[in-house]
Amino acid sequence: MRTAGIICECNPPHTGHARILAEAHRGADCVVCLLSGPFVQRGEASILTPRARAAVLLKMGADLVLELPFPCAAAGAEHFAAAGVSILSRLGADEVWFGSETADADLLTRLSRAADDPAFLARYAARLTAEPSGTATLYFETLSEFCGLSAPLSPNDILAVSYLRAIAAQSSRLIPRVIVREGARYADEKLPAAGHPSASALRKAIFDGNLQGVYAILPDFEREILQSEAAAGRFPISLDRACAAILSHLRLCDPERLEELAEVSGGLGRRLRKSALAATDLPSLLSLAATKKYPLARLRRGILFSMLGVSRADLSAPPSYVRLLALNAVGSSFLASVRRSSEIPVVTANAGVPDNPAALRQDDLSRRALSLYALCFPAPVSPADLLRENPVVW
Repeated sequence: MRTAGIICECNPPHTGHARILAEAHRGADCVVCLLSGPFVQRGEASILTPRARAAVLLKMGADLVLELPFPCAAAGAEHFAAAGVSILSRLGADEVWFGSETADADLLTRLSRAADDPAFLARYAARLTAEPSGTATLYFETLSEFCGLSAPLSPNDILAVSYLRAIAAQSSRLIPRVIVREGARYADEKLPAAGHPSASALRKAIFDGNLQGVYAILPDFEREILQSEAAAGRFPISLDRACAAILSHLRLCDPERLEELAEVSGGLGRRLRKSALAATDLPSLLSLAATKKYPLARLRRGILFSMLGVSRADLSAPPSYVRLLALNAVGSSFLASVRRSSEIPVVTANAGVPDNPAALRQDDLSRRALSLYALCFPAPVSPADLLRENPVVW
């Protein structure tokens, strides 16, 4: 069984995601999606639960949906890509599919190799000491310039380079398959009249109350799922609703302790704490703390990781298991085969988490993340209820 993998957030799923699923299926018998859990790379709470997004992906063509675990799912491109490549490789997938603004495989490979060039590393180190930009932004600006590009890399190109670097670093046998990203640009916040929308535009329209505009450009089955989740008080989900918990944590935390955690060392933890003392809600907190060095995504990740106690070692640790979110008959057949040969366990129930320190630490962080996520729902929900949810079977 030839298997293609897709590492995705789908926050929320849209027709662009359906397109890459269709492309992956052209040469594969089974398509496995690794889907971000309750929190995503931008440090935001996913607008729709992982289980609901997984149900949409099944109807869009995925055969098996597994959860890309926290905290890697909410980390920057390097850790996000490394975790995804590690899981797909250990599951025995043959390919990894991803979209890119350039979709130039040769250019992306050249960029990924240049990232380890001593001359590039020296140039980046020199700029890092002289400029106040956020390290990730400065890193990819420098890499683009080093390779002679006239403009910085776009977000999906950055992820593509990160996937290629992870494949090389892990000596993975995954074959990269890149397709050009079509439709609206990554950060476009206006719903298009035609073509694939951006997830950013969909989220903005949802939070602005323009659900009819959103429903008009999504498949009928996704509209039905969104309406059902909304009626149950489970959509749309927003980190803003956890504002009281966030401000309380930052105002009362030990700033020295923050220095030991991921994404908040080097003074960012103290900056967040100081901003929290003056802020009245999450937008004002982010506005007070933001600088060129600390963009909004970095701030949100810092808040998440400080609240949930994520260390730098947690980000670097390879996933110890993956959790099943959804599957169909083809996915079930693949899952039955990999359970006998896979190098990574697939957990279908809480009782199935492996009994070893690494897996138990991953489980603890996942439970903490769900506890915070439960505060982000429109209607009260218990994290215990979220833990008890069964996978979607279709």
